[in-house]
Amino acid sequence: MRNFKFVFLPSVNNGFKFDPRTDGAELIQSWIERLNDSEDYLEIIVPANIESAKKELRNADAVYGILTPELLATCNNLEWLQAPQAAPFNPSRYYFDELVEHPVRVTNFKGIYSDHISHHIMAMVLSFSRSLNIYMQQQLKSKWQPIINPKGSTRFLPESSALIVGVGGIGAETAIHCANFGMTVYGIDSKIKDAPEGVEKMYGSESLMEIAEKVDFVISTIPHTPETKGIFNFNFFKKMKNSSFFINIGRGPTTILDDLLKALDSEEISGAGLDVFEVEPLPENHLLWKHPNVIITPHIAAYDVPYLNDRRFNIILKNCRLFAQGKDLFNVVDKKLWF
Repeated sequence: MRNFKFVFLPSVNNGFKFDPRTDGAELIQSWIERLNDSEDYLEIIVPANIESAKKELRNADAVYGILTPELLATCNNLEWLQAPQAAPFNPSRYYFDELVEHPVRVTNFKGIYSDHISHHIMAMVLSFSRSLNIYMQQQLKSKWQPIINPKGSTRFLPESSALIVGVGGIGAETAIHCANFGMTVYGIDSKIKDAPEGVEKMYGSESLMEIAEKVDFVISTIPHTPETKGIFNFNFFKKMKNSSFFINIGRGPTTILDDLLKALDSEEISGAGLDVFEVEPLPENHLLWKHPNVIITPHIAAYDVPYLNDRRFNIILKNCRLFAQGKDLFNVVDKKLWF
């Protein structure tokens, strides 16, 4: 086993404190104590300030956290960077040019959210399939009124289809749940070619428009990258069936919200379920808040759910051991693609 120096780096953009959205000082300290108890090859450092960070990073082998160009420039030995999220809140800032060009390997926490987020997706699918979004609004008004419209108040899932855009861990888990409800599931992914369990057929990104116009639910789990920014726009929504629904739990910048609102108001689609947004928090005066055919949750599909921190720690522990043994790391990111 190789001894190495591992720096846990507080967030420069958060006043040089660990970001409570992803970690926090108490959690980081608990991880460090657990690593120190079992991994005697590790030297773990937590810098107290920027100047201390620059000094410690000079001979650091590994880093947990968010680097800046200035901090990366001080690194002489850096080989491994553990990102604090599965996908950064601001990927263009995280994967800056100097980091992309640097030989450092970046790993992330991909895969730890799959069960929780896929359950959140299914909650939206089931809500729309039974018009619960409408009935919940009627309940607030003490209004007893069965829905009668040409589209029907119920979507029978065994006769419904879904397109999952991004069939990684979350998308693959969602496909299984959809298939278990009898739905026909199609997948689009830039990397995955073989259909995983529950998926009828896989397609490449170039088939997005073609398949979207045939299905009842379009479910996006994709990250924000230069290629995916704004791909869900009015032209896309016009291709969807008027009776179909759009669900986004991937990243907000993939969807142009004003275009989505226009598509909803013009009845190009029947509804939308959103957990992520172009701007977060979604402004209080945004018209989507009060749209009758929209379900909004405030980016909480994997918020405050059981076992996430243990799963994150286990990935760090696994990669520490792999790194010390000189083996390939787990969850390595393609830095040019940001995921």
